[in-house]
Amino acid sequence: MRNLLTVIVTCVILTVPPSQAQSSFGGVQLLDGYSAKRVSSADALVWAIEGKSGLKISFEAGPNEGSWADPGDRVKYAWYREQMTHGIRVRFALIKANVKTQWEPSDDRGLPPGNILLVTYLLDGEKSSHTANFAAKIANQDEFADALLMVTTFDPSKGKF
Repeated sequence: MRNLLTVIVTCVILTVPPSQAQSSFGGVQLLDGYSAKRVSSADALVWAIEGKSGLKISFEAGPNEGSWADPGDRVKYAWYREQMTHGIRVRFALIKANVKTQWEPSDDRGLPPGNILLVTYLLDGEKSSHTANFAAKIANQDEFADALLMVTTFDPSKGKF
């Protein structure tokens, strides 16, 4: 998984993958078979990306969201990395298999706990709680690749977050 992450992130940073549809938030480029919809929330911008395979990616952004991919929680992660993307520091983490956390979705698709990809864009620097966060329960390597290919196209300069 670590090598797959490195290859995917490098490819996305070097070239933006083609897309049939572009979502309305942060320029996120959706892959074929995925759609995005706005979800209501009182204190944050919330979107959901859903694919025909069952993969669901949650997105929340706002001044008090905090870091979902938190370096202080590394003991819960199979791996943790940081990368600069679009001039913003981004944190990537994958929750270990069989580790139950607050990020478990209500619809777990019958999957065991863990294997949740967390991606946090630090919008106002490392010490700020103003962030944009993505979370996705991953069933297999194809879903992992799809999630990374989409969330790494997020560009905070393309919206108000």
